[in-house]
Amino acid sequence: MLKKLPLNAKLITYTTAFGLLFGIAQPAEASTLTALNQGIVIDTFTECINDGVALVIGQNPTDQYGWQYAIDSANDGVNGLQVGGNVYEIYSLALKETDDDIFVALNANMPLTGVNGTAADDGNIGWGDLFFNFSGKDFSTASNENSLFGVRFAGTNDSLVSNIGLYGDVTATSTTAINSGFSSIEAYNQHVATYGCTGADCQPSLGDLAANSNYFNQSQSLNAIASGTFLTGISFLSTADLSAAGYRLNQSSGQHTIAFKFSKSSICDRGFCQTSQTTESVPEPSGILGLGVISLILTTSLRHQYRR
Repeated sequence: MLKKLPLNAKLITYTTAFGLLFGIAQPAEASTLTALNQGIVIDTFTECINDGVALVIGQNPTDQYGWQYAIDSANDGVNGLQVGGNVYEIYSLALKETDDDIFVALNANMPLTGVNGTAADDGNIGWGDLFFNFSGKDFSTASNENSLFGVRFAGTNDSLVSNIGLYGDVTATSTTAINSGFSSIEAYNQHVATYGCTGADCQPSLGDLAANSNYFNQSQSLNAIASGTFLTGISFLSTADLSAAGYRLNQSSGQHTIAFKFSKSSICDRGFCQTSQTTESVPEPSGILGLGVISLILTTSLRHQYRR
C-alpha cells in the first residue's frame, strides 16, 4: 500500500508551492507614449481676438480622470463697449490624454457656429483655430518655423485650410481684419483695461497665461491656420461622452461646451511624444520558467513520499 502524507504535511507543501508561485509575479514596466508633456502650450482665440485662452501642460494638476483645466477670466470678453460675460466670453479650456486620443473641451458663451449679424465681412464672427506648440519656443517663432500643430474645429470660421481636423507643419495668420477685430493682443488688453470692470478678477487673462505674456507677440493677432499638412479628422463629443470621460460639466458657467477628440498617433509619429514607464504586476519570462522548476520539484517530492 502507498503511504499517504499526513494532512499537515500536505498543507505545508501546497502552501509553500503557492507562495512561491505568487512570489514569481514580479512588477514589470510597460512603455506608454505621452503627447501632453510638461510645458506644452495649447491656445485658441475668437476670430476678432475678443477673448482667448491658453493651457500650459503641467501648470495645474491633472484630476483623477486625467483632465487638466485652464480657467479664463469671466470678465474679459469684448462685445463693443461691453466687457465681460457677453457672447464672446471664454471660461475654460480642458485637455485629457488617453493611450490613443487627445480630448479637448472649450466652455464659452459662443456656440460652435459663431455669432451671425456682425460687422465681419461675411456677417459671422466665430472661433479661430486651436494650436498646439511642442517646440518649447514662443508662438511666433514656432509659427515662422512651421512647427505648430493646429486644429480647425469650427466649419464656419475663416481658417485658410479647408477641412475640419488636425494639421501639422502649421503656420498661423490673423483673421481680425475681416472680422472687425483687434489688430493686436495689446490693443485687446488696452480695451479691456479701459472699458472693463474694476476690482478683483477684472484684468484680462488668457487662462494659464497672463494677457500680456511674452509667449505671444503682443503686436500680433495670430488666431487661424495659414497653412499646414492635414493629418487626421476629429470626432465631436456629446455631453454624455464628456460625462463618461470624467469631464466636470458644471465647473464653468459658459452656455456652450464644445468638445472633440483626435488620434494622437500623428503627433507621436512625428517624434513629439515621450516614453513614460508604468508598473504592472505580471509574470516575467524568468518567472514562468521558475514555475516549471517548482512543478518538477513538487512532483518529485510527492513521489518520494508516496512510497510502498
